[in-house]
Amino acid sequence: MGLDPNLIAAVFWLGFSALVLLILLIARGRTGVRSAETRQLTAFRDLRRIVGESAEKGGTIHIALGSGGIAGEDAMVSLAGFQLLEALAADLVSYRTPPIVTVGDPTLLPWAQDVLRRAYEARDLADLYDPNRVSFVAPSPVAYAAGAAQFLDSEDVVANVVIGAFGAEVSLITEAASRRGVSQIAAAAAPQAIGTLYPATEHLAMGEELFAAGAQTSGLRRYVTSLEVQDVLRVVLVAAILASVLIAFLRGSP
Repeated sequence: MGLDPNLIAAVFWLGFSALVLLILLIARGRTGVRSAETRQLTAFRDLRRIVGESAEKGGTIHIALGSGGIAGEDAMVSLAGFQLLEALAADLVSYRTPPIVTVGDPTLLPWAQDVLRRAYEARDLADLYDPNRVSFVAPSPVAYAAGAAQFLDSEDVVANVVIGAFGAEVSLITEAASRRGVSQIAAAAAPQAIGTLYPATEHLAMGEELFAAGAQTSGLRRYVTSLEVQDVLRVVLVAAILASVLIAFLRGSP
């Protein structure tokens, strides 16, 4: 049985419209045209303030990037974590209070170190860069969370940021932060992690909100454009589903 010509036409025009919109968004970003305001999320609204307060106290921030790698099903979640790390590293390095970063996958280690190194180089502070500020703790999620929690015992840590691939084991990190009374901001996609983080902090980004972290915190054009592209693709996908349902309904009508 051949495909319905109407369905083919609908899919084609939806795909074509999406391609045009994506090209326009990318072109606008490259020409420097101001992008629309990014979605304001409560979880990240106070993040810059927390960074400033940590610098005033002479402390730093612990950033836990989770156990996801740069390949596989957790790749996009890990990339969202790196976007936020880039945004925070820029400010923290400027204040001479670089973050403490922990990762639970060996593929994340060199990438996180590179993000921190570039933050130093951008401010002509390359001689102060210390790769040991980024630590690979353990490949097991539970062992990683337990090890990352120990970094929160440092008196220098005045805030805790959790973003990346986590499960219920993230409670080991948040409980350690709660015992010391440090501020906490978290973002996760897995339901197990969200359920665990919900009572632990008022600053929680859930599901797709995680992918807006870098755009909202840094305001970098490439992240804002990426966020807009995601929104366009989401609308196009919903439109395609509705169109296919409508066509199927019309075909079945007498």
